[in-house]
Amino acid sequence: MLYINQRLYPQLRYDHDTKNGPRPLERASIASSGCGICSTCMVVEHITTETLSLEDCIQMSYDSGANQNVGTDIHILGPAVAERFGLTFEKTRDPEKLIACLQRGGEAVVNVGGDTDGEIGLFTRSGHYIVAVSYADGEFCLMDPGGDESKFDMEGRAGKVRVNGHFIYCPLDTLLKESIDKREHPFYLFNRK
Repeated sequence: MLYINQRLYPQLRYDHDTKNGPRPLERASIASSGCGICSTCMVVEHITTETLSLEDCIQMSYDSGANQNVGTDIHILGPAVAERFGLTFEKTRDPEKLIACLQRGGEAVVNVGGDTDGEIGLFTRSGHYIVAVSYADGEFCLMDPGGDESKFDMEGRAGKVRVNGHFIYCPLDTLLKESIDKREHPFYLFNRK
């Protein structure tokens, strides 16, 4: 199963927050700001028979205007990707819809928040997109494009998830705390028509 780690692409430019002017490469690359691009590419690869390259996804973000704010607006990029690859797309706050999508063979880009009330964010210190691959027995299987070997070993994160290679296993209540409790639009659902 394809895994894309955004940290491997510090030289691949991704202009975002364009309404505030250009940024230097260290703040305008896939490594710094491409979690939404990487997550979307993984979803397309996992649930279709096609491939969406980082470069093509960046161009789709530019063409749709999903790059005007910081990072990527999946609620703008998602419909464009869904149309191109013959997928359905839905944004929701409903965890039951997220679970149903995954159990039908779809996947979701999940918008997770960062630090709050003195507590470190599980997946990020600020804001981040990850991929929900499946759900079974009260646990999500996730892929984090910003993953590194020590991310879940640090104080405040240790013991909250299980990690097996590129897969992260997270209980339902933990994912909801990091998404629904912190984000207005936490779940972007993609499925085959």
